[in-house]
Amino acid sequence: MESQSSVFIRHYDKQSLKVVDVISGISPNAMRRVFGGWIFFAAVVGVIVSVAPDLSAQFIGLTLFVLVAFTLVMFGQSRITEGWPAIICDNNYIGVVRDPVKREYICVNSALVKEANPTLIKPNKKAVEIVLDSEQLSAEDHEVLNQAVWPRDNKLIGLAHFKKREEACDSLMWCVKHRSFH
Repeated sequence: MESQSSVFIRHYDKQSLKVVDVISGISPNAMRRVFGGWIFFAAVVGVIVSVAPDLSAQFIGLTLFVLVAFTLVMFGQSRITEGWPAIICDNNYIGVVRDPVKREYICVNSALVKEANPTLIKPNKKAVEIVLDSEQLSAEDHEVLNQAVWPRDNKLIGLAHFKKREEACDSLMWCVKHRSFH
């Protein structure tokens, strides 16, 4: 890893995010389904507008242009190959997203993880609370933890997208127990 510290911020690239285990987040498969649904919707709207009676060629052209332009922008920003992971397991480190656009994660050594609990972030976001061993955290570790999206004392909070919080907690703890010996 890039640091000897138990808690640090790591920037991933597209390739490195493909090889980590995604515990919670929007998977590439979900991104493909959403994008496929958009393509289908845009095609149906394009056909309806094209065959509708009494529409000007200018309106039809503008509508088709907007659909194609929006599709290209959506494709460019969709991260179909990597998705939008919120909580990851990278060998013996657990990462919680700090900045999804920059692919920036706060990573903690899995030896620090005591437990994972389902929680809510007000008003109604489903999340996973990762409880860390406070006795093993240094002052520098606390400074890094305070840079999290939802800073908490001795805890990391990550969203549970499209997955039950309990399942995300179980996956995280499985990763902690089975990956920490590598």
